[in-house]
Amino acid sequence: MTDPVNRPVRLAGLAGVMALGLVLAGCSGDGGAGESSSVAPSATSVSSESASPDGSSSASPSASPSGTYEPATETSPAKNVPVPEMPEAAKEPTQEGLEAAVEYWWEADNYLKLTGDSEALERVSTADCKLCNDLIDRWSEIYKLGGWAESGQAEINVQFTTIDDGGSGGTGAMEVSEAPGQIYRPDGELGATGEGTSKIPWTFSAFFNENDRSWKIDDLGAQG
Repeated sequence: MTDPVNRPVRLAGLAGVMALGLVLAGCSGDGGAGESSSVAPSATSVSSESASPDGSSSASPSASPSGTYEPATETSPAKNVPVPEMPEAAKEPTQEGLEAAVEYWWEADNYLKLTGDSEALERVSTADCKLCNDLIDRWSEIYKLGGWAESGQAEINVQFTTIDDGGSGGTGAMEVSEAPGQIYRPDGELGATGEGTSKIPWTFSAFFNENDRSWKIDDLGAQG
């Protein structure tokens, strides 16, 4: 194991809604602030029957930015969300590559929650990553039904990583400080809200895919 690494990463957007994994920390589907919960809201917390406040259906956010980024609000989803790019470091079977990959995973997760587009998260996740698959399924469905999300920021501190001698696998730990976030129904009504918490410890594991020449996150979990 090498010396601990402590690198803060500021992520704008929706990370605060999910800082306990698939949880949207403290979320409830009753249309208002709920008690803290470790269960993610199901896609049914977003109704597909309602129109937007002006009588039209909610527009989908732009997955391919063609203008200035506009954060999500209580009346519309985010627009022109920048597509996260996998850093070159994440394509190397090194400790630095593993750290870069897990940081990119959070950026890709944040992008999923702001757009419903799972391509970036799928690129940095294994097919067997349960947390990744649950997030993809739930958020894809929320946006499919016309809902959207809005949030503040989260801070991620990678505390340490270690890789095996061959560089094919690795594990690590990090702390996540989340910010409050909201999920809106198609009519603009608040479907769920979360209360921010600080310094939630996480662990993760990954392996280096020789075919893609990049790290894939295989498992993540909040501790406590």
